[in-house]
Amino acid sequence: MMAKHTRTRGRRSRSARVRGALGALDALRRGPSALRAVLKRAGLARRLKVGLTGSLHTRGLLLWGAALLTGILCVSQHVYSTQLAEEIEDLKNSRKVVEAEIGFLSVEQARLSSRERIEEYATERLGMRYPEAHEVVRLGDGAQDSWDRWGDDLVEGSGVAVSDG
Repeated sequence: MMAKHTRTRGRRSRSARVRGALGALDALRRGPSALRAVLKRAGLARRLKVGLTGSLHTRGLLLWGAALLTGILCVSQHVYSTQLAEEIEDLKNSRKVVEAEIGFLSVEQARLSSRERIEEYATERLGMRYPEAHEVVRLGDGAQDSWDRWGDDLVEGSGVAVSDG
């Protein structure tokens, strides 16, 4: 007895459609000639050919869909590039602000680390002064040699300060 295919009004059963789809995938792996054979057996080759080339309505819809998709992609790319341009401008402005702050801080650091300012701070706020010659205590073997060579310049101009307390 021959197996009876269950078809309703020209449609295949779900299991037959699944087998056809699996066969098409397997044929795709084997090559184009195998795929054509599977599509021909399933009757899909004729439907695909008629659906894509036979109907002006179908081609028109495909064309409109492609044009719409292209337009949407162009607009989204334009919006994205505009956002990136704004972000670049914000970053350039931030960089200018940071560079100005670096310049200000460099000037401030140079002012605060000047020798005159440090001497003034030490004498006025900390009560420090340069030592007198009799207040200097020399340590080590070479103490007398450096005293002979430099003399009072070692005391007054060296920046050594002692506290009054």
